[in-house]
Amino acid sequence: MRRMTKIIAAISLCFAALTSCRHKELCLHHPHTANVRIDVDWSGFEKEVPTGMTVMVYDDNGDIVESHLTNTTTHAYVSLEAGTYHSIVYNQSTSEFGSVKFNGMDNYATAEVCTRPVVSKWYKTKAEEERVGADPEWIGADRVENSVVTPEMVDETTEHFVLESKTRAGREMSYVIAEHHPLNIIYTVYVTIHVDGIYNLRSARASLEGLAEGYVFHKEGPTASIVTQLLESWDMTQDKTDPTKGYVTSKITCFGLPDGHKGLPEENPFVFSALLVDNATIAQFPFEVGDKFRKRVVDGVEQEMEYEIELWLSVPLPDVPPAGGSSSGFDAIVEEWGDEIEQNIQM
Repeated sequence: MRRMTKIIAAISLCFAALTSCRHKELCLHHPHTANVRIDVDWSGFEKEVPTGMTVMVYDDNGDIVESHLTNTTTHAYVSLEAGTYHSIVYNQSTSEFGSVKFNGMDNYATAEVCTRPVVSKWYKTKAEEERVGADPEWIGADRVENSVVTPEMVDETTEHFVLESKTRAGREMSYVIAEHHPLNIIYTVYVTIHVDGIYNLRSARASLEGLAEGYVFHKEGPTASIVTQLLESWDMTQDKTDPTKGYVTSKITCFGLPDGHKGLPEENPFVFSALLVDNATIAQFPFEVGDKFRKRVVDGVEQEMEYEIELWLSVPLPDVPPAGGSSSGFDAIVEEWGDEIEQNIQM
């Protein structure tokens, strides 16, 4: 009798194991996630129309659960378990940008984009920790927090999957959990410098310190870390009534002013260097411009993502004999300045 009881118990255990395995196998054939859609409207991004986009989805702990690259720029489909999520959208893919790098993208709290470091042939950093950054390309980005996928969404997706059995209609069933409206996150800084003795100017270049190194996605704002950027392309305009006077202009793209910027002059050192027409003398003009960033106004409208800085040289450029006996004109682009004689002009 005792032997028979043991046999029956063994058979019962085997049957339970078989039915348990069969149940697990059946679960693998239908999802335990909800089909959800993330909609994206690029109408607020006033730069070039993106040809693709990246969608990053993070769980409530900040860990990445989906990274979706698509050429469809209006929406993206993802499958998510029940829970709360945050999402980031930006144009193109990380590999399509040449002047920026994406850091810490595996966690929502650390995801950021920063300017790539560059090595200059002429600019010498003033400290070991000073970094020189490239001008970033146009980036449109947006983040949406606390999007909820409910258990009911998961149940209805599962039910629909079973009923439709992987038909097109079954795949297209989805719930919109987030609507993104990416905006431009790149600033443009326009610089104008008024020059006396402008006929002595052969070429120009400048450095601007204290700009934001990058952009933090979850904060929707700039990093606290800073870089120096170089202004190497300039246009010159002479006064029509007095050709000894005029001004030069340049512009750069950047991530704006860093988090915590107080608007103090010393936060943004700026050095303007002028190569004179003898192709040897460099006149350097140091400024502190942290209090001189002004929003640019176009046709009476203040531009949110554009700054302008306007400066005046305190002394005329010194007269020097032109190389070759006559002026060879102004060079808009910085090239090799050869063997220069630096002449620091005191402000």
